Amino acid sequence: MSEEGLPWPEKHRPQSLDQVAGNHEALQELSEWVASWKRKTPKVKAMLLLGPPGIGKTSAVVALSRDLDAELVEFNASDKRNKGVIETQVWTASTQQTLDGRMRIVLLDEVDGLSGTGDRGGAGAILKVMEETIHPLIMTANDPESPRLKDLVRHCRVLNMKPIDAKDVLIVLKRVAMLNGLEIADTVLEDIAEHSGGDLRAAISDLEVLAVGDFTLGVSSLASRDVRRGVKETLSRLFMSTSPNVARRTVSEADVDPEELVLWLEENLHLHFTSYHELSQGFEALSLSDLALGRVRREQNWKLLAYVQDFLAVGIVASRSDTPYRRLDYSEPSWPLLVWRGARKWDKNANAVSRISHLSRVSRRRAGRAFYDTVEQIAIRDPKSGNVLAKWLGVSRASIASKESPHSRQTRS
Repeated sequence: MSEEGLPWPEKHRPQSLDQVAGNHEALQELSEWVASWKRKTPKVKAMLLLGPPGIGKTSAVVALSRDLDAELVEFNASDKRNKGVIETQVWTASTQQTLDGRMRIVLLDEVDGLSGTGDRGGAGAILKVMEETIHPLIMTANDPESPRLKDLVRHCRVLNMKPIDAKDVLIVLKRVAMLNGLEIADTVLEDIAEHSGGDLRAAISDLEVLAVGDFTLGVSSLASRDVRRGVKETLSRLFMSTSPNVARRTVSEADVDPEELVLWLEENLHLHFTSYHELSQGFEALSLSDLALGRVRREQNWKLLAYVQDFLAVGIVASRSDTPYRRLDYSEPSWPLLVWRGARKWDKNANAVSRISHLSRVSRRRAGRAFYDTVEQIAIRDPKSGNVLAKWLGVSRASIASKESPHSRQTRS
């Protein structure tokens, strides 16, 4: 395919490491680690670039290989990467010298995508490659909470890469617009940068979509991305946001219950806000969010969730005035979260326990302790029987056991 026919994110991929936007400290560490192989083999022979999609993890490795005139052997996410492939192709690339004596960089993209029966044993095979490689082995992953990374991170050097700041995205968009001869207002480019949520690849794709369409429609004409993020990535993106609109979108894209998100924020707010003024404003925002959530629960008025998102998003952004953003490891609010989850489960199951108590003529306490777990396990193991039990008790199916409860997932696995 000619360069003109390439999608813009590929067409404008950085040609050298100094063209890669954002994450400058992490990229400097990557460059120094790879360069150190020319002197001697380092003790840690593998590196993991960890961060959300579209922030330049793969592009950085490709650009660095050009800078060092190194041979790049890439195994990307579209390849079949099961245990057999890793033990043969990846192992061969990692343990054999190049024909011309040049350095070789082995790139294994999206190792958190090793999943399912076909990839069983893949992580163990990678560990063997790590031990025996004579070339820099670089891996990328999107999900820091993936269980498939548990063993890998203990044996490699981990570089955490964060979403790209909107101002850095804007610089790249202006360059891409100029290279393609586009006349586009800065305000539209700024909107695209904000809409990207730190995903540079998505921002360039959005610019291409508008370039072949109508710039006057702006980002409102772009399709909304179905992005669901874990709680720790949500916290990181929320605390680094400087725009209320970006922060609001971050909260809306969180794959976490709003009440649980409030608990996580309460536990970790002091890590980002260190001054009295910042903490006061931050906890005021959490308080208002909690009040709104209480009204949602009492009145079952789910439209009020929009106010919860506004209090959280605008409140967090407006609270930062002194403390600079830094990337952190977040603590789980263990005790409050357990209490909240227990209360949630009790609220959900209260009707079923009441009906069991009435039909068996025992107290609610005894019904909950002696009988409810049995009913729940039957419903989990045999969904048809669960439907019959729910009908007999006169309660909703969800009040007995969710079809996607943790118990049911464990039973299937």
